[in-house]
Amino acid sequence: MAASAWTLYNYAKRYIGNGTITLGAGVFKMLLATSASNATTLTISTYTQITGEIAQTGGYITGGRNLVPSTAQWTVGASASQMKFTMSTTGLTFTASGASLTNIRYAVIRNSAGKLLCFAALTTGQFTLTSPNTLTILPAATGIFTLT
Repeated sequence: MAASAWTLYNYAKRYIGNGTITLGAGVFKMLLATSASNATTLTISTYTQITGEIAQTGGYITGGRNLVPSTAQWTVGASASQMKFTMSTTGLTFTASGASLTNIRYAVIRNSAGKLLCFAALTTGQFTLTSPNTLTILPAATGIFTLT
């Protein structure tokens, strides 16, 4: 499955600029959403505004899982003047345990205070992760996003 690039929410840019979201500090979580979700609406700003999160079943917990490391991190990008925001090179794994995780289409990253950071389409259509399979979401080598 080919995933899209991560897209920052409009308010995330403001929150990064004014310090409401501190990248590389605090806990960041990734949640999964269905194709019926409003996750691609760039003007939403908080987790409570997300509709269509996948059901809490098969080991999936509403609100998502902590990124690895949970804070995510800043590292040097392609040049010394670039910084990339990324998580571990092992990615984040969701496992369907005892029941299927159904209708997955999007991944959303938020901070622990519920402020939305970014989203990516994991595929062009929704899919089901059957038990006991896993879904691993890896950041691109260039990171989740890069500041230059």
